[in-house]
Formats: sequence, C-alpha cells, structure tokens
Amino acid sequence: MAVNVFMHPKNRYRQKPDFQQLVKLYPVLNEVASVDLSGKVKLDYRNKQAVHLLSKCLLEHDFGLKLELPSDKLVPTLPLRLNYIHWLEDIGSVARWQEREVVRGIDIGCGASCIYPLLAVVQSDKRWHMVAIEKAEDSLASAKANVIRNKLQHCIDVRPQNHEGKTILLDVLQEMPNERFEFCMCNPPFFDSTAPHHLEPKNRTGRRREPSNASTGSAEELCTEGGEVKFIGQIIAESFRLKDRIGVFTTMIGHKRSYEEVLRALRAAAIHNVSVSRFCQGNTTRWAVAWTFDPTLLLSLVPNSLAADETSLSPGKRKAAVGRPVSSAIFTAIDMPSLRAASQCIVSQLQAIAIDVRTVKGSPETADEYICELSAQQNTWSHQRRKRRAGQLQLQGVSVSQENNNCVKKTKLESPEQPEENGPLSEATSAASDPFLRAALQIQRKADGYYVALQYISGIAGKDAVNQILQYLKNAIKSKVSDGKPSHGNEGTKCP
Repeated sequence: MAVNVFMHPKNRYRQKPDFQQLVKLYPVLNEVASVDLSGKVKLDYRNKQAVHLLSKCLLEHDFGLKLELPSDKLVPTLPLRLNYIHWLEDIGSVARWQEREVVRGIDIGCGASCIYPLLAVVQSDKRWHMVAIEKAEDSLASAKANVIRNKLQHCIDVRPQNHEGKTILLDVLQEMPNERFEFCMCNPPFFDSTAPHHLEPKNRTGRRREPSNASTGSAEELCTEGGEVKFIGQIIAESFRLKDRIGVFTTMIGHKRSYEEVLRALRAAAIHNVSVSRFCQGNTTRWAVAWTFDPTLLLSLVPNSLAADETSLSPGKRKAAVGRPVSSAIFTAIDMPSLRAASQCIVSQLQAIAIDVRTVKGSPETADEYICELSAQQNTWSHQRRKRRAGQLQLQGVSVSQENNNCVKKTKLESPEQPEENGPLSEATSAASDPFLRAALQIQRKADGYYVALQYISGIAGKDAVNQILQYLKNAIKSKVSDGKPSHGNEGTKCP
C-alpha cells in the first residue's frame, strides 16, 4: 500500500510531481518517460537512469540546486530526504532554534551528493550551517564539487573522516574543539557486511514484493560491519562524551527490527529523553530516533509521526494517536485572569500530592506557554476522589472504616515492584535512580482559556499514569469550583 498519506504534512511530495510539466521544462526526461493511452506521462522507477534524471530535475526545479550524481553512487530520493529535514525542523521548533541567528548541524556520511546539507541550507534560507563528513575519498570529492557548484561554501564545510579511524564523530570534532552544534544527523549503511547475502532484503514470509524503485549505491554506502545497529550503537556510546557539544543526536533507521534494537540500546544506556518518528514515502517506510542530554529540552514534545496524520484519513480509517501527549482544557478564560494564576493553581495541586515540579521553559509572567517536568517517587494520584470524600465525612463527624478509606483492589500503578508487562520498559527497566514516573507538563493560554498537555517520559508507572494525573487535575479543580470558591481575583490568586 502506498504510504504517501502518512508523509510529513509539510512535504511537498505528498502530491506527485506534474511529470507532464517537468518533461516540457526538462526535455532530457523524454529519454526515460512514456505516455499511456490516456495521455498521462509516466516514469519507470525501476530504471536507474530514470531515478537519476528525475532526482536531478526535481532538485533544480524545486530547490534551485544543480547536482552531479555519480552513476555508481546512491541516488537520493527526495521525498525521504525531505521527510528527515522536516522532522529536524519539528525538533527545532521545540528546541527554539528559530531564536538562533545560525543553527549548526553535522551530517554523518554525507555521500557523493551531499544531499542533506544542501537541502538543510536551502530549506532554512541559509540559516542552517552544516559540517558534512565523509570517509570515501571519491564521495568526498564529489560532495565538495556539489557544494561549490551551488556556491554554498560559506554554509557547508565538507570534511574528511579518517579512513582508518575507529570513531564516527570524536576524531572529527577534536579538530573543531571550540564549536558546538545544535544537532547531528545520520543515514547509516543499513546492511551487515559480514552477513551472507547481505545486500538482499530479508523476506521472512515469502510475500515481500519486488522493490518498486531501482537499487542504487555502492557497497560501502549500503553495508558496514555489524549493520546499522552496531553503527548507531557506536554513535550512542560517543554521545556520552559529546553531550556538551551536540544538542540533539538523530539517526534514520532502515529496518523496523533495527529500530526496536536501537530503542532497547537507548534504554539500557539509561537515555530516556528520546523522540521517535517514521518516514513514509511511496511504498517505503523508514524510522528515526533522536535523543538528548539537555534537561531543558523535552523531546517528548516533538510531534510523533508514528501516528497517522488524522486530517489525511477518511473518518472510517482514523485511529487513536500513538505516543502523543494527552491534553484537555482546564480553565475557561473567565476562571483565571492569567497564565501565572493558572500555572500556580495546577502546580499547587501537583505538589499537594508530592509530585515534584521543575520549570523547563517559559515564564508564567511573560509567556503564553509554560513547560515543566514532573517526577514522582510513588503513585499518589489514584483514588483521590475517595480520599476527598472520606475527608469530608470525617469533617462531618461520620466514622469511616479503614476498609472504605483504602482501595480494596490495588492497581498495578501503585506497586513499583510490578512494571507494566507490555510497556516500553518491559525489556530493560530504568536505572535504579529513576523516579516512579517522569513526565512533561505543558500549560498553554489560548483564546478560549487554558489548556494542559501531559507527555510520558519514563518510569515504571507507564503511560497510563499521565492519563490518571490529568483526570486527577480535572477532578480536583472541578471540585474546588463546585465548592463555590471565587473563580479569580487579583494576580495573587492561587486556585479557584
């Protein structure tokens, strides 16, 4: 099934190019184009020359880039590359790269085309500056020539990797000791060069269709010892030494099984500030993972492309969002006079049940958005309605038995010894120092009132915990409003 419907919303190739118009503008495409009985122009993507010429023409037509692509090297398909760039833009919107005059990135293994740095620079209107590193000497020469051909030397620095070196980033960054980067990106070789028939795609069921596109690329571009899992594992290991120099580490992954192994590796390394995505184009799907050590940047707030863009689907095919924050309106504009008052109320309700709140971004006094990180050492939010009711009965002098005060049936979230069986930490639990729950809380002011969004980060409480905390907040605030307490007053109002 074609997966263009799941392509990034900003990707211009969600709509197929007008081949008829392209052939008029670039007559060279006549060599590989055909016309069917209805008069529609078609290209055969199984033809290497067609893929090669189409990429060159689209790069010039849509981005103003003139590239020479060696025939024996990987030909970059643009929808996939653009999906990666748009995902980086999503990360940048959370990291507030838009506030920087220059955004610096590193592309690991830029290849002969140098496609990612070139697209990044053009898409950002030359605000993004890239260091492109490459090990193969012939690809390095071609990449430099493509940068010079487009007069972008002031934005892209193509550097060699040590061909005999054993590191991916460390040796290169030692030559730039004073430079810091907002991100690094990577499209690693997918296949394991030590495996038999390593260039053949695995077909476990026997029902896999033949690839719809022609295969391009040299062996060194497609294969590496240990495959993509080992390659990305080395980047994870080096990231601990580079966490103060690179803000966000990102990589694309070619196989779903590899994607699952990379997530396990990150959990085993106690790296929990992670974002994932899926790149869909044509009949091809790729996966992506990002991680950071920056405590002020919550990658969980980055839009998650693993869920389908619901606006693209018919109502009958829509599914519940996966991995997105749970959100709800919490106050009307009448209930609270300011974001500061709303934030104070919500934070006080969380602190009342021993949830630690740490400000991450924004100021309630000056911003329209306030983001903080929550951590809890145990489940204190369950059965709050029963506890409030018991307290009210005691104030009225009514005796309440211990059996009624406590939950008869304990939920699994109340017992730290019982991790979620099928949850994200089932195979590798957090480090011992990790709290029972870590989550991100966003409080936002909109025209009609104030909204909260909660995003699970880590902890054996599991993802259900954020739904329960959101329900606790709604119940607690609703209870105070129904008690007849004043809705708002001066700026010092703590809660309705």
